[in-house]
Amino acid sequence: MALDHFLLGFRLLGKPGIRPWVVLPLLINIALFVGITALAIDYFATLLGSLTDWLPGWLSFITWLIWGLFGLTLLFVYGYTFTIIANLIASPFYGVLAERTQQHLDHLNEAEALNWASIKAIAWRSFVRELRKLMYFMPRILGILVLCLILSFVPVLNLATPFIVFLWGAWSMSLQYLDYPADINLVTFDELRQQAKTQRRLLTGFGGLVLLGTSVPLLNLLVLPAAVTGATSLWLKEFGAVANTDDCDSEQVSSGVIKVGKGEP
Repeated sequence: MALDHFLLGFRLLGKPGIRPWVVLPLLINIALFVGITALAIDYFATLLGSLTDWLPGWLSFITWLIWGLFGLTLLFVYGYTFTIIANLIASPFYGVLAERTQQHLDHLNEAEALNWASIKAIAWRSFVRELRKLMYFMPRILGILVLCLILSFVPVLNLATPFIVFLWGAWSMSLQYLDYPADINLVTFDELRQQAKTQRRLLTGFGGLVLLGTSVPLLNLLVLPAAVTGATSLWLKEFGAVANTDDCDSEQVSSGVIKVGKGEP
């Protein structure tokens, strides 16, 4: 079940060998968003101070209303940009996180120890693939927005727009995080999309849970790495095994996919 992998993702975050690759991007993202927030507040306070100097004293209460609107605006902006920015920054770490998670789950018959060269290779490849995913997602996001805008003017059909947005968001989230274990198993993003179609319901459920989690402030800081570890578990169980053939009963690699066990972690 999608929920099983999602919850397992959280339980894996504190495991030895996995924890450092959770903490590092977490600290970077916290520092980044705290810094951006501090700069935004400082700039806005200066701007607001120059504006309120023109107001009479009895209108000073407007200042608090404006600060409230500013806070809501920040939450709105963070809600829509957090996942994109955080994933782009953390993508080099998430590739290694998926690698360490796969080794921890003991699905590799011969798990090789990571060295600095392999870490750099995985990190760079993950970052490049993150840019590739953005090129795939952005035009489709714009298309979904245009479709929903058109449907919003059509009675009855406009009721479907929240469901369309949620389903697309859930599907894109599943592809986003399933791509990390796919990458370390030498499966291209295009190949992943084809394989994912065979488990559309499961992946939509998993992506939906991730999408809901990322909408909760503070919790979303842990949801992102948990989505990577949970997606790695899901990958190993649903996509990692290669069907046996008459000519290759015990081969470990087929079409770039590592053959692993089908048992539960």
